[in-house]
Amino acid sequence: MTVKSVPASDRPAPPAPTPLHPPRRHRSKLLILVGVVISAVCAVGTVAVFRSTSETIAAVGVAAPVRFGEAVTEAALREVEVHPTAGLDPIPWDDRAEIVGKLATSDLVVGNLVTRTQVEGPLLPVVGQQLVGVPFKAGQMPAGTPTTRSPVLLVSAEADSWQPVRASVLRVGTPDASGIRVVDVVVPAADGPRLAAKAAAGAVVLIMLPMGAG
Repeated sequence: MTVKSVPASDRPAPPAPTPLHPPRRHRSKLLILVGVVISAVCAVGTVAVFRSTSETIAAVGVAAPVRFGEAVTEAALREVEVHPTAGLDPIPWDDRAEIVGKLATSDLVVGNLVTRTQVEGPLLPVVGQQLVGVPFKAGQMPAGTPTTRSPVLLVSAEADSWQPVRASVLRVGTPDASGIRVVDVVVPAADGPRLAAKAAAGAVVLIMLPMGAG
């Protein structure tokens, strides 16, 4: 049998490939609308958060120190700008007249804010306590001056059976010409009379205790 070869140029060309098109996606108008609404809500929330963190209010700050029990003066206050924060209760600057003339129930420190609890709390002594002024000369108290509300132990300077008294410092006076300094202390009412009698004799020694030990 004879086989005849066909030239390559005479062979029929293969059919061209059919182009493939990706399936068309049909977006739901409802989904598009939901997306637009969510984007708008997120944008509004972002603006609200930015404004809440960037806005400040004028509040009352401390310009000059005010010690516990002293009257608050206009000169001791100054205007400060603060960011509203949860748990922070500053007094608006426009309301400063409400606290001028009130007695501080804790020390007001320069640079801090003034809160209502610092000028509207109970003043010492309260019911069940007494305030006693005790004079001390050199050697009867530490060289370091106790601060307001420091816990102290008052003991007898004499060799007797006088029982020590725990007290809380209210204020410390300046030394007089003879070097005697009076310290006002708050004690339980039951200890007030005997401490006053001992103090009048100048026979009390002050021992400072760790904070929180009162």
